[in-house]
Amino acid sequence: MIKKLLSLVVFLLVANAGLRVGLAFFHQQQFNDAVREIALFGAGQPDEALKQKVMEAARENSVPMDPDYIEINRRTVVVPNDKVVIKVAYAEMIKLAPGY
Repeated sequence: MIKKLLSLVVFLLVANAGLRVGLAFFHQQQFNDAVREIALFGAGQPDEALKQKVMEAARENSVPMDPDYIEINRRTVVVPNDKVVIKVAYAEMIKLAPGY
């Protein structure tokens, strides 16, 4: 009886950790897609507007983002259009077990 109860607790802890990591990964992928889209269609917009859009995408996807860690570079590919490169950095703490 105790062995079954212990294995159930271990299974629930592993399932909980997997769910939390999976959700964080899903939010990260959604955020990355949003930032790629902002960079793709943001060539004619000023840097501050692009930063605001990245911050909005971070809020929508539950990503902890500080505006100081957003870097926007422009590269001229064709004369009328620029290529926008957006680099972001963030760290997220994931609780793998309740209270840990």
